[in-house]
Amino acid sequence: MSTGFFNDHLQLPFIGRSGIDRLKNQRVLVVGAGGLGCPVISALASSGVGHIGIADGDRVETTNLARQYLYTPNQVGELKTTAAIAYLKTRYADTTFDAYPFFLGSKNIDSLFAPYDLVIDATDNFLSRSLIAQSCRRLQRPQVYGAIFRAEGQVTVFNCGEPRGALADLFAVDPGTIVGSACAESGTYVIGSAVIGLLMANEAVKVLLGLPGILAGKLLLFDVLTLQQRVIRFSKTAGRFNTFEPTA
Repeated sequence: MSTGFFNDHLQLPFIGRSGIDRLKNQRVLVVGAGGLGCPVISALASSGVGHIGIADGDRVETTNLARQYLYTPNQVGELKTTAAIAYLKTRYADTTFDAYPFFLGSKNIDSLFAPYDLVIDATDNFLSRSLIAQSCRRLQRPQVYGAIFRAEGQVTVFNCGEPRGALADLFAVDPGTIVGSACAESGTYVIGSAVIGLLMANEAVKVLLGLPGILAGKLLLFDVLTLQQRVIRFSKTAGRFNTFEPTA
């Protein structure tokens, strides 16, 4: 892909030619190609990440189409990984996309994650989130985590120069003991999914380029409707948070 495709980034002092080249050589795995995953994947490709893996065992359903904009009505019934890559290749011909059309389990997760420089958790259930976090911790892979509940989202980064903070520290109970999908049970604001997904992609690019302000050891809480946000620092003691950098 020509440099002109990324002309906007070429002019930025914090990216420039060296940043474009660096992103081109990065490998990012996105787990989950739903309401969060679609904006994450699209933003990563638009930013010039050269190799993107997509892991998801689901198939496209009609109910997905409103917020999962990588798919069309004609693709209902297809594997999400296949449908997403079919669209992405029409826009990002020089980007390598790898499809993993299956659900993660304890037996395959480490071997799947190992070749990647960064993993993004865009899933919508606690069991998957727990497996992803545990594997990233074992492999010491930076992990971007995001979640959406109705119109309220959260984003953080694990295993990135910050010894404190893991997924288990964000919950009073073991996430692996909780099942179910927040989206299916409570609904999700379509614009909220897009906003949080883009914020997750933003953190991924910051990690890959070594930019300042990464949400390592900090959790961004963002209400898309009211635009209220705050960042809290969390520690290894589950459920104990300290307010950090409050923003009106």
